[in-house]
Amino acid sequence: MTQCWSEGELRAYLDQELPPRDMEQVARHLKECSACGGLYAELDGRAAWLSDLFEALPNLEPVVKLPQLRRRSRANWRWAAAMAAALAIGFLWMQKPQKRILVTSPPTAHVAPPAPGKPTPQPAQVRPAIIRRKAPVNPKPQVQYYVKLDDEPIETGVVVRVSLQNGQVPADVILGPDGRPRAIRLVSDISGER
Repeated sequence: MTQCWSEGELRAYLDQELPPRDMEQVARHLKECSACGGLYAELDGRAAWLSDLFEALPNLEPVVKLPQLRRRSRANWRWAAAMAAALAIGFLWMQKPQKRILVTSPPTAHVAPPAPGKPTPQPAQVRPAIIRRKAPVNPKPQVQYYVKLDDEPIETGVVVRVSLQNGQVPADVILGPDGRPRAIRLVSDISGER
């Protein structure tokens, strides 16, 4: 039995990208080696599944001519600037009122004057209360990692947003320079990316 072929070489064989001599050697090896045959069947199934997903994407009509955008006149810019100024003044005017704490000395009861010769007792000193508020606790964002779809390293790629399950589950797919999907991750509301 000859040495087994790597996953990348089997993928190249699947895509018919190997030289003719290597194509023949891989075909002979796949007949002999059950491990490589199983890996080849798995790669073929994965490629068929992804091909079905890409075929399920709707075909968009090509854009023949881009619509002409209207140029905005200076009056529109003046109006936008006036609205921005009004909003800024509104925000400044509606600032959050600060809570004020009024500290007074405790009421004193009317007491008869002390007898002559005795010192007058002084009222107790009152210190203002210190109110400390707890800082709001911001939850840490949940990190969502990509799941690799193969064993090849990802050097460069393009992230493409796709939808799964009839458009209800958004996902990001990293496509390699050869156009093959390399990794995928589901996008959730918690990460704030949606």
